[in-house]
Amino acid sequence: MTDHPVHPVHPALARTGSGVVADGTFHMPTRVQFGRGVISTLPDEVKAFGASKVMVVTDPGVLATGLIDPILADLKEAGLEVTIFDKVQPNPRDTHCIEGAELARAEGTDLFVGIGGGSPIDTAKCIAVLLTNGGHPRDWEDFGALQHDPVPVIAIPTTAGTGSEVSPSSIILDTVRRKKMNLFDPRICPRVALVDPDVTLSVPARLTAATGMDALSHSIDSLHCRLDTPASDAMALEGARLNALYLERAVADGSDIEARCGMAQASLVAGLAVGITDVSGCHSIAEAVGAVYDHPHGVCCAIGLPMIMEYNLPESRDKYVRLAHAFGIDTSGMDDDTAAQAAIDYVRDRNRRLEIPALAALIDEADLDLLAEKAFANTSTPSNPRSADVADFREMFARELRLNAADGQAGEAS
Repeated sequence: MTDHPVHPVHPALARTGSGVVADGTFHMPTRVQFGRGVISTLPDEVKAFGASKVMVVTDPGVLATGLIDPILADLKEAGLEVTIFDKVQPNPRDTHCIEGAELARAEGTDLFVGIGGGSPIDTAKCIAVLLTNGGHPRDWEDFGALQHDPVPVIAIPTTAGTGSEVSPSSIILDTVRRKKMNLFDPRICPRVALVDPDVTLSVPARLTAATGMDALSHSIDSLHCRLDTPASDAMALEGARLNALYLERAVADGSDIEARCGMAQASLVAGLAVGITDVSGCHSIAEAVGAVYDHPHGVCCAIGLPMIMEYNLPESRDKYVRLAHAFGIDTSGMDDDTAAQAAIDYVRDRNRRLEIPALAALIDEADLDLLAEKAFANTSTPSNPRSADVADFREMFARELRLNAADGQAGEAS
């Protein structure tokens, strides 16, 4: 068994000062290449690391589209040995990460390319951790637990939402505990991200909506996070502004290249924001729902956003006023309370416009205690600006169900 280090104190609990006086450290190790057609540079990027044996980590859906066929051909033409690992599922599993690491070890893999949404990229990052650190993903859960640098990862996102291509986190489902684990360390960040909006053009409207709300959740969770900084606020607010401008355009017309570029930038900048801070209460809620019911992560984030924003309002009013401005809401004549509430209402209304299922369609009321316990136990709960215990999370879920009933909201889970 791999020796497990004593976990350091969560940075949100160790932080001193507030506002511009607050201490903090951020590290942004990923080099991003953004632009139409940049995936063609992949072979050169691989060779720059001196790598020769590449594992491409993807999922069956991406593989079936043929999207990666020219990528594989380019790698092989460049004289690189390529292994494909395509067993990734939504809400990626620990079992597949372990299987991928065993295959990579047998093949002598010296670099990973994660191609797809957040699940393949997070899986690639986790496999890279296991290849050098050994053990089970839960051995490296939480902040700063790694003993050795992971093998390099190059990320190619095919959706605009997760920000995993620049994130220090790998979110993996523990299939025994039914818990989403957060392996968090700056060294987990992909070394290079090739962000090519052209590869998102074929993403269906429903998936575009869900992943776009995932990106928005990163902006908002970073904005109201206890570990916020002026730099992260700037990125979070710009991510929210771009999201407000372009998500619904991309949903309405997937061929709108300006909207696709705008959403790729929105996802990227929001991912950088949470890389500086952490996610917070929205993801505590979303990952609890996702772990129990295996719903799409973006959908879970979308329904969690107004829940946590209502709860955080007493602590985050000023942040939500700034968010209202980023959304383009005319706050003339509004006091701060009204403007902040307008930002929350905007998120709720957008969920409806995008036909995101209501919470009542996603969960069983009998599971409220379980969901509350899992949300409270989430790695990122200490980063929420307003402290929340199990009872607080339970009431958030219960309140949302009451609102759904009052609104007559139903719907089907994606």
